[in-house]
Amino acid sequence: MPAANHHIFAEQGSTFKLFFEYQTQGSTAIDLTGYDANMQVRRSKNDTELLLHITGNTANSGVTGGGTTGEFAITGGDAGLGGITLNASATGATLTGGVRIVVDATTMANVPAGRHLYDLELITGSEVTRVLEGRFEVNRQVTR
Repeated sequence: MPAANHHIFAEQGSTFKLFFEYQTQGSTAIDLTGYDANMQVRRSKNDTELLLHITGNTANSGVTGGGTTGEFAITGGDAGLGGITLNASATGATLTGGVRIVVDATTMANVPAGRHLYDLELITGSEVTRVLEGRFEVNRQVTR
């Protein structure tokens, strides 16, 4: 099944939160125990630099941003707060199939404003499923 196309609109300098429930075509929640999640945001599909790298599973999560430069190589960047929590509700409580993504305001303040691209993959063993993709638009903040 191809990845769903979903455009994300985020605010520079504000905490970013996204929640969705991963389900079968029959609307049954899929248990994500044992899965890892990986989301990357780049200026373009061909760009080697990242703007955000968000990871997680049911136990651990992490966010890496570009710091004051805004961009970083896959092996660099500055650690932020948040990440992807699997089998979680929008508030962080346990919910089978729930995918909760959070990026702290400080990290988001350093993401350049503009239209970028992202995708989100769920990984179990050697199987990788790209579940979401699309534009990641960041609206510039005025208050600094």
